[in-house]
Amino acid sequence: MKKAAYLLAVLAFAVSCGENIEEKAGVHLENARTAFKGGNFNLAKQEIDSIRILYPKAFESRRQALELMQKVEEAEQIRSIAYEDSIISSAAAAFESMKDNFVYEKDERYQDIGIFTVRSQAVTRNVSRNYLRGQVDEQGHMTLVSNWTGKSYVHHDRLRLESGGTFVETPACGDRHEFTDLGIAYERCSFTHGKDGGAAAFIAANRDSRIEVSQIAEKYSFRMVMMESDRQAIAQLYDLSQVLLTLYEHQNIRQEAERRLQFVRNRMQAGSEEQAVQQN
Repeated sequence: MKKAAYLLAVLAFAVSCGENIEEKAGVHLENARTAFKGGNFNLAKQEIDSIRILYPKAFESRRQALELMQKVEEAEQIRSIAYEDSIISSAAAAFESMKDNFVYEKDERYQDIGIFTVRSQAVTRNVSRNYLRGQVDEQGHMTLVSNWTGKSYVHHDRLRLESGGTFVETPACGDRHEFTDLGIAYERCSFTHGKDGGAAAFIAANRDSRIEVSQIAEKYSFRMVMMESDRQAIAQLYDLSQVLLTLYEHQNIRQEAERRLQFVRNRMQAGSEEQAVQQN
């Protein structure tokens, strides 16, 4: 008789503890629901994590918290997609407003990505002079090309740009092309996206100021003043680069958000189907 009474007391205590745990976990669950309805997804996830960490045996609260977490994740991706859509729309509109200022070139036989240039800087129009020209690919990657022409090669591989007491220097270029035509030596030194030491950004920032350029070789430095048309052309290309970089980056972010949204919805669907099977 005493043993039976003892077992009943232990069982009652266990039930009481279980109810107490669920009650405490339920407070966090209700906080999570309130935060979710208010659009505070980070707080909602924190409250759900509290249930998982503090009350591992609050099975019913944990089950409901898991369902709520999936709804939070779904809502996060929907909001992210809407945000990315707004940025993409703005960047696309900016591109449309400026694209007619550039020449678009793409040889389908050899190029996967097209390139934007400025007509005044075309190589065929500037065969015999030393100058800097720019180009931007469809993903926004900008290349600054230093052109040198003379009686013999000087093998220049760096640039120094100065304006108003400030300057930038490029690292040594990793893409140099040299050739001779009718006894004239030509050098093309290309500084690709992210490897120009900030030269393109410097030109854009000083587009309305005098800029002196030094084409630096191993033993000599050849100095020139940039023509205004070159400054403006490179500055416009730099602006285009920033717009296309933004557009391409946020298109990728949106695609990832779409992928995550589909993944969350697939999990939600699988959970609903499993519950339906259990109920039947």
